[in-house]
Amino acid sequence: MSKSCSRDSPIVYLSTILSLIIYYSPLTNAASYQSSTTSAIELGNAGAGAAADTNNLANIAVNPAITAAFKHPSIAFAAIFVTSEKDIEGENYSSGDPAALDQQSIGDNYVVPSAYFAFPINEKWSFGFATFSNYNVRNNYDTRYPAGTVTGQRSLFTYEINPNIAVKLTDKLYLGIGVSAIHGNYELVTNYGAQNPTNPSQIYQDFEGVGLDFRYNIGLLYKINKRHQFGLSYRSATEIETEGDFTTLANNNDLLFQDNTTLSMAVPSETTLSGFNQLDPRLAIQYSLAWYGWENLDYISVAHPDCPANPDFNLPQGQCLTESVNAKDSWKFAFAVSYKLNDVILLRSGASTEKSTESATFAIPFDEKNNFSVGLTYFASRSLSFDIGLTYVKYETTRIEDTVGLDSFSVSAEGDSTMLGLQLNYQLIN
Repeated sequence: MSKSCSRDSPIVYLSTILSLIIYYSPLTNAASYQSSTTSAIELGNAGAGAAADTNNLANIAVNPAITAAFKHPSIAFAAIFVTSEKDIEGENYSSGDPAALDQQSIGDNYVVPSAYFAFPINEKWSFGFATFSNYNVRNNYDTRYPAGTVTGQRSLFTYEINPNIAVKLTDKLYLGIGVSAIHGNYELVTNYGAQNPTNPSQIYQDFEGVGLDFRYNIGLLYKINKRHQFGLSYRSATEIETEGDFTTLANNNDLLFQDNTTLSMAVPSETTLSGFNQLDPRLAIQYSLAWYGWENLDYISVAHPDCPANPDFNLPQGQCLTESVNAKDSWKFAFAVSYKLNDVILLRSGASTEKSTESATFAIPFDEKNNFSVGLTYFASRSLSFDIGLTYVKYETTRIEDTVGLDSFSVSAEGDSTMLGLQLNYQLIN
């Protein structure tokens, strides 16, 4: 089934151009403060084997040691298309009908792009480069929502640029180390809601900030033989100080405060242990256990000495915004099976369960989810392959309570997402 490089080239160039168009598209957004979706292959196997499977270049986003497993210069481009349905149902409202808290489809549709490169320097050393989205949220409540001061329209988006270096220590053991520049964008617009019955859509607070920080990642890959390999990786936590204009308005639209402030975005540490086992020439299994450390996320806060006190919202002088989160560490377990149907088609399927921060809020309404995935790889030649992956995400029903002023709110949240991924892989094989 091999084709010459000259016959591959037009396809590769065209596909690369299309991928770059998607990559720089202004439609890039994201949702659900959760682990990232880095490739179509990951969508096809629910993220199983991410720190150990050397068949997917995009896994260098998890374990940089995988970079050294590629013997030829390699590239991969992926685009993930997501549709999200998240529904809120009122259970108790101290000042009115609980049905007033019902809100359909606070989620959004978006595209997540990513790109990966691996360049062998010599027989031992390799250089890698990964760009991908990691943790994000985008939810849109109606501007008249009663709990408007804790809901509104929120968009949190991070994007990571991760160069790494990997070395083949022995025929069985590989080590990779990388440093990431992680860019964050936080947008927040809240409304008075029930706190202003005559004009519930009146804007309360408005903030848009951007920031940059750094973190490191390290990984090990151990190959027992060609059929069995294991990986362990760690990515450090960080806090991105997003900076921008913060505005607070009175319920009559008078300006109470406006100045440049900072809002800290917490990004957790990630520890992943994975295995890949080729049971026979056609059948393989992959599995992963990931742990996310949220020790640096306990509240969302904006402080400035000129922020006026607001006793109705329990805000003292100098405190513009404060929201308690009290996050706990989370974990994810994934398992998948792949089967090579023939020389050009490989099928895969997987499932995962993710226990999240146990701190659901109106802005981040889910704690637990289960993923169900299917996908396939088409090998166009020795050098070129294409992937498609499909994941259905079911969020477990979550109960959320909050108090604003004299009003107390209680709701349940449920929802699902569908993610479709497309990926191109190319290796420069002589």
